Amino acid sequence: MTETSTNILLVILGIGTLIFVHELGHFLAAKWIGVKVHVFSMGFGPALWSRVWGETDYRLSAIPLGGYVKLAGEHPEKEAPLQPWDFMAKPAHQRALVLLAGVGLNALLAFLAFVIAFQIGVPFITSEIGEVSTGWPAWEAGLKPGDKIVQLDGKRNPDFEDIFTTIALGSPAAKISLLVERNNQLLSFAVSPRYDENQGMQRIGISPALSREIGHILQYPDGSPAKEAGLKAGDEIIAINGEDIEAGEKIREIEANNPGKELTLAVLRQGEKQEVKVTPLSTPRWMLGISCASTKIQSLQQESLAAKAGLKKGDIILKVNGKEVSGWAALKSATSEPPTPEGKTSNLTLKREQEVLSLDVPGDARNLLEGVVPVMGLRVDHVVEGFPAQELGIRPGDELLSLRGEGLKRWEDLLRIIATCEGKEMEVQWRRGSGAAGNKGGETFIARFRPRKDTEGAVGRLGIRLKEKSVERQYGFIGACQAGTYKAVVMTQRIYLSMKALLTRQVSGETVGGIIMIAQATYESAKLGMGKLLYFIGILSLQLAILNALPIPVLDGGHLLFLGIEKIKGSPLSERTMSFAQYVGMAFLLALLLFATRNDVMRLLAMYQ
Repeated sequence: MTETSTNILLVILGIGTLIFVHELGHFLAAKWIGVKVHVFSMGFGPALWSRVWGETDYRLSAIPLGGYVKLAGEHPEKEAPLQPWDFMAKPAHQRALVLLAGVGLNALLAFLAFVIAFQIGVPFITSEIGEVSTGWPAWEAGLKPGDKIVQLDGKRNPDFEDIFTTIALGSPAAKISLLVERNNQLLSFAVSPRYDENQGMQRIGISPALSREIGHILQYPDGSPAKEAGLKAGDEIIAINGEDIEAGEKIREIEANNPGKELTLAVLRQGEKQEVKVTPLSTPRWMLGISCASTKIQSLQQESLAAKAGLKKGDIILKVNGKEVSGWAALKSATSEPPTPEGKTSNLTLKREQEVLSLDVPGDARNLLEGVVPVMGLRVDHVVEGFPAQELGIRPGDELLSLRGEGLKRWEDLLRIIATCEGKEMEVQWRRGSGAAGNKGGETFIARFRPRKDTEGAVGRLGIRLKEKSVERQYGFIGACQAGTYKAVVMTQRIYLSMKALLTRQVSGETVGGIIMIAQATYESAKLGMGKLLYFIGILSLQLAILNALPIPVLDGGHLLFLGIEKIKGSPLSERTMSFAQYVGMAFLLALLLFATRNDVMRLLAMYQ
């Protein structure tokens, strides 16, 4: 049997075990309290295999999206008297035990899976930082690529899963405390996360460090250089054009900086060194040819000259040495001039909230804008020569209103439309307000144009996804129990926080995954070894337990809710009410399943674009 077939079998067995254990909990509890079980089924729909033992029909059914246990007297006929072995003949606390047994057995399975996994060894993404995004909180605080986070809010030796989740689900108002190792020194940082609308969660702007090993070969619409050159997942790139490679970030840098240029890669494949020649695809950007950077500060590094001079986020710079500046380009030009002879001090006039302030910048102000990121708006501050905006007559000071018939509210709207245009002709609308050069009364313009490719700014793409650096955590029995307990508790908290974040829209609904994502993630875990597979099965088992405990009709939690109401009012809910609630619950779960599957399909499509 091939490795792929083995991994697929492990996926089927792993997911099947979760369902089996859950239904086994109901089955055993029902038998224990003396309820007859008519059917024990893995899956729904028509039976593919069936065998009757004793009073129970054991089935393997066609639709592998769950399973069920059919209990005697669970939905009794009105005219038929209840028998002692019927489910509804049992007191409420015993029926609750049957409902809770599935959840309890899934929680126990999760704990056991974690313990065994940590004895085998579980790989985790290291806490080393590979990239720091300019303008994001980590960049502002002074974190750098290569830094290793050794403590996160008091927890020592976090992995990147801990870091990512703590940041994504932490309080928006609270700062994250980080202890970082850099060049054998320990440095402390306090970072405030920022909500990322594109990803639908809080971030500080860091990515994990990359290894030299290829994780996936990607296929783009215009080809895949890596696939055509014969590169494979699992290959380790050790040198490019004779230059030794120490980290995956260097591979990304060389790839991006050499569009259309042949590269010679030295790779290790199953311990053997091979040489591969590959030419990165040249990927230019579509451009209108404008910049809309304002003089308002969006972010600045804490150790920058601007911060030391007293500038703050949100400040709007109005003048430099008495000269008005209306955009980032004008501000860069004004601050690039040599300092004044009198004490080498530059003066800034700025607006902070509702107050206009004067601020002196001692020393050479030509480095003032290093470590400063401006707010990007829709008022033009610079027009690029040779691109459509110049040909249309768009000028600095003009305000963009719409593009391709869509009203523009943010700079990101313009970038999104241009990036996905594929060079198609579109309409742009802009306004030249009073006081703009060449027009005193204000005027609106409309024109059609085709975005143009910026070939000089093109980046290279090989069509590879590199694996993140990882570290394996393995313990003896006692240590594995401690680690398993810790992860079980933490994962329970995180699942709860994730659901809370979804309901409060702190995390986007686009992050919800379905059966495709579960199967894909389980398969990837199986490829990383039995330890990682068992760890992931433990997470899924906890998710299944918590999902089933939710007070939604059709789920165990919904039935428990009905039992609670029955206990309070002294009699069961009417069949009509129960049926209506069941239909509502089923409709909700089907809608959630369709939504999650749609997200899964969109993710798969995005992977190969």
